[in-house]
Amino acid sequence: MSYTVERIDVDSALENIVAYQYALVYQMSEILFCKIEKLSEIDLRECLEARFFDVDKEIHIYEEDGNWCAVKICGTEDDDCLIKRYELQERYFGAGKYLCVCEHLTYDVDGQATVALTRLTGVV
Repeated sequence: MSYTVERIDVDSALENIVAYQYALVYQMSEILFCKIEKLSEIDLRECLEARFFDVDKEIHIYEEDGNWCAVKICGTEDDDCLIKRYELQERYFGAGKYLCVCEHLTYDVDGQATVALTRLTGVV
């Protein structure tokens, strides 16, 4: 495996987002997608899900059973990764034209590949 997943405290996660390059925050009223330095304060009452990421790490904040959870994912690209690019809508072109996603693969006993983890890795 070329990644690690660690559960972390949500408050700690929010304090450490400055160490990441990009933010993707789904709120009830809008989607925020920008570089971290342009991100305003996050209101968890408005938030549905948030991802903070750069090329080798991501913090994912989400709600589960009425509680906020956070995980820190660290990973590297290797032979067991699929790198995909998704074209961004024109309104996000200030951040870049494509969102880059790494799909980490795992294999079952028959050698069939499945996606074990998907993480955001950047914008180009």
